[in-house]
Amino acid sequence: MTETEFEKYFKEVKKHYDRGDYTEGTFRTPFENFMMSLSPGIKLVQEPRRVRGLGAPDFKAFNHNRKVGFIETKDLDKNLDVIFETEQIKKYVESINNLILTNYTRFILIRNGEKIFDFNLFSMSDLKNPRFRLSDEKIEQFKEMANEFFLYKMPTISSAEELASELSRKAKLLKDFAKQQLEEDLETVRNNEYPSSIYDFYVVLNDLIKDIETEDCADAYAQTITYGLFLAAKNCKSKLERRSAASYIPRNIGIIKRIFLNISGDTFPSNISWIIDDIVDILNSADIEKILAGINKRGKKDKDPIIFFYEDFLNFYEPERRKHMGVYYTPRPVVSFIVNSVNGILKTDFGKLLGFAEDDVHVLDPAIGTGTFFWIAFLNVLGEMKERGLGGLIDEKIEKHLLKHFYGFELLITPYVVAHLKLGDLLGRWGYEFKDKDRIQVYLTNTLEPAEIQGLMAFSRELTEESRVANQIKLKKPILAVIGNPPYSGMSANNGEWITRILKEGYKRADGTKDDGYYKVDGKPLGEKNPKWLQDDYVKFIRYAQWKIDKNGEGVVGYITNHSYLDNPTFRGMRESLLRSFDRIYILNLHGNSLKKEKCPDGSKDENVFDIRQGVAIAIFIKNPKFKDKKVYYADLWGTRDDKYNWLDRHTIDNTKWQEIEPASPFYFFIPVDRGIEKEYMKFWKVTDIFPVNSVGIVTARDKLTIRWSREEMWEIVKDFSSLEPEEARRKYNLGKDARDWKVELAQKDLKESGPDMKKVVPILYRPFDVRYTYYTGKSRGFQCMPRPEVMKHILEENLGLITVRQVAEGIFNHTYVSEMIIESRITLSNKGIGFLFPLYLYGITGKEPNINPEVFADLERKYGVRPEPEAIFYYIYAVLHSPTYRKKYEQFLRYDFPRIPFVDDYGEFKELSELGKELVELHLMKRSLPSAVKFDIPGSNTVEKVKYEGGRVWINKEQYFEGVPEDVWTFHIGGYQVLDKWLKSRKGRELDGGEVMHFIQVVEVIKKTLEIMARIDRFPLS
Repeated sequence: MTETEFEKYFKEVKKHYDRGDYTEGTFRTPFENFMMSLSPGIKLVQEPRRVRGLGAPDFKAFNHNRKVGFIETKDLDKNLDVIFETEQIKKYVESINNLILTNYTRFILIRNGEKIFDFNLFSMSDLKNPRFRLSDEKIEQFKEMANEFFLYKMPTISSAEELASELSRKAKLLKDFAKQQLEEDLETVRNNEYPSSIYDFYVVLNDLIKDIETEDCADAYAQTITYGLFLAAKNCKSKLERRSAASYIPRNIGIIKRIFLNISGDTFPSNISWIIDDIVDILNSADIEKILAGINKRGKKDKDPIIFFYEDFLNFYEPERRKHMGVYYTPRPVVSFIVNSVNGILKTDFGKLLGFAEDDVHVLDPAIGTGTFFWIAFLNVLGEMKERGLGGLIDEKIEKHLLKHFYGFELLITPYVVAHLKLGDLLGRWGYEFKDKDRIQVYLTNTLEPAEIQGLMAFSRELTEESRVANQIKLKKPILAVIGNPPYSGMSANNGEWITRILKEGYKRADGTKDDGYYKVDGKPLGEKNPKWLQDDYVKFIRYAQWKIDKNGEGVVGYITNHSYLDNPTFRGMRESLLRSFDRIYILNLHGNSLKKEKCPDGSKDENVFDIRQGVAIAIFIKNPKFKDKKVYYADLWGTRDDKYNWLDRHTIDNTKWQEIEPASPFYFFIPVDRGIEKEYMKFWKVTDIFPVNSVGIVTARDKLTIRWSREEMWEIVKDFSSLEPEEARRKYNLGKDARDWKVELAQKDLKESGPDMKKVVPILYRPFDVRYTYYTGKSRGFQCMPRPEVMKHILEENLGLITVRQVAEGIFNHTYVSEMIIESRITLSNKGIGFLFPLYLYGITGKEPNINPEVFADLERKYGVRPEPEAIFYYIYAVLHSPTYRKKYEQFLRYDFPRIPFVDDYGEFKELSELGKELVELHLMKRSLPSAVKFDIPGSNTVEKVKYEGGRVWINKEQYFEGVPEDVWTFHIGGYQVLDKWLKSRKGRELDGGEVMHFIQVVEVIKKTLEIMARIDRFPLS
């Protein structure tokens, strides 16, 4: 390049500038000619202009046919500092290694996200100066930048982490562009025009996952393309090209082949193809063999290399998604335990000498994910053949058994792709060469929705064939073994008619007996007000496997799932159904439930085998007509994750130390229980039978708006909130998006229709000893989401209400309290349930009457010879529920259902306990003032900052503390709350006034007195 070329470029720009009729595109050709004059080997290729949205950078830059980077141009007068902060450029900077951003006068070279050159060749004012000449210094500076840009070579990538990082950057950009393209396609289709091929991908996913979000589809697309190209590069022994990538994808998987044929065509959207080309460039710069060798060294113990790299990729691509790897990946030791156990059962219980390797053993993984269970099962089969000296039959075993009798279903396309490629790779490493008609029997389908898919899009033929074959397997193919790790989703989207019917209504087994489904127990309806946990996906997958084996008449299921169904009362119908279907049940409880705050029996740390909070268990269910009795076995596995992995590696069902348990009506627990104590406990009156009218506390859905510190503050909020426009109210009170049962407009409507009326501002017991105020209309889906008026209306009158819970997730049962006002649902904080209110009296047209079952009065009158007063019964129950011995003795049963109340035989003891209960009630309602030695002596801000307890002092900030608080009072809990700690922390940042200080001191004394009375209650034998 000579100075003349610089002068030509400057003059060309100045010419258009002087005319004043320029646009960004006006300067593109002069700029292209100028840049290409740098050297004969330099070439710029202009990308088509996009009418809207994100597209490729304006130029691809080449040096001797080697792509070196991209150049993005902006209008002549645009401020690049502002442009640099736009979403478009941020995405480019994050994902493009070598990029120039220019407005034709200023040039910024960005390398791996960092500016390494930033200077003006000339300025706008220079264009106005007829005498301006480019300086030698500026020309040299430009040449230096151009050399740096055009001589760039992507370094060879030789580590999995580096390759995963680079690919993830491109995948993020691909996801964003694919989402935008898809949104345009959807509009195009609405206008009866032709969409891009990405729309075909969307149609496939939408057929499988109804109403899939465009972002989820784009995410699946980006992952599928990126990871598929990685596998193509792995199989390609020369330079990979986008147009030829499909030839390195297994030809016997129609859907995957179609995806990659789509990206190779000329009609593929150019605004996306450049990103895919960049991914191909990254893969071509990677030493794939070295990377895979490194992965093998890291992963040979626990994972195959393909999965190991996929985890690396996810970790960079979307760290949050890494936390949900349970959807895709199950740790190898867990899989090994299940697969090896099932293999042994097939040999010993079903007479299959070779286990999984027997040709008549048909196996199904209905939620195959990335194929880890089949990876281990295939290795099991191949190892069995080799160990038995049958290595010469391995090719035949693969062709006629592994590729014919192992079936997998997967709903998500990315793990489906990974499973195919991973299992194909494994068989290839064992020397198998796939024939034209061979395919791994893994299908893209929804296990829980047996429905064939029809369509007119590019994928329809492949998808319809997948659906047809998958449905044959789902509904008709006899299966002897079902294995896997089903997904956990409390809010399941799988609500199809077929799975709902067999879940609720049951079916006829192969032997002619009738299964009643999971919504009945002992032949009667379950009677759960909200049996939503039976809708969890893992429950449906257990149900599907049970149905499949029941229809076959024999078989074995090996799953790892959420462990809630082992003891939660909601699942008692499920447990009974499983007991009737299967002859042997083995439960290995892996625990790890941080929601329950589980610890090992010795108090040490217990960890989950997954990166999830929900505890898990392995279940093996065996149905075999040769068994003439039914048995259930149980074992615990506690400890750190590594401890559990090591144990699982060394054990199977055969060498596990099992405890036989005897599940029995009404709960059919799949955990050990003391049958003698259970029998005794089940004779007591259940609190819900004593007080028939009850409900959970109110749910506001927006506590920060609807619950306030004082009556006056609440009233001001009501007046202001009801007067605002809905969107203004949403912004002002930071209310976020509307929920299904709480909407800003409906809340405002409720307030307006009720007055507003200050009389409706009422106290609410929010947390223990923590009374606040709310505006209560009693209208559901109004100002409060669920105000529970059918019960709360009674406590608005003069009344007492017992507070307790149905289930306890954390610690021992201490979830008992009392109220004379409405309560909020989290009053006792239980992860498994919320606080229930049992009013003592019901108010109606004729006045009030006791909310006590007449049979309870009759039972007690027979026992004592007199009819106790309602209050006496209430106080007695309150005393019993505060008995430490009662809580400990019946701990196991108090965890799973509402408390049952033992009534003592002696009326004198009944009265004494009732008096103690009355004392407790009056204390907890703070009916009287207690003398106190607790001091709050140090002047200061009175602001609660950091709460801590040290040697009898409760500090609220660096200077101030309450003196004289005993440790047992400080650690006292009601439900999940450490009472004093919770009360203070709820006021963090708040300045305590004198009334609040005195209230806290009184709560200290109330707890002291409570502990004394609990000790007195414990002197009475309750049984």
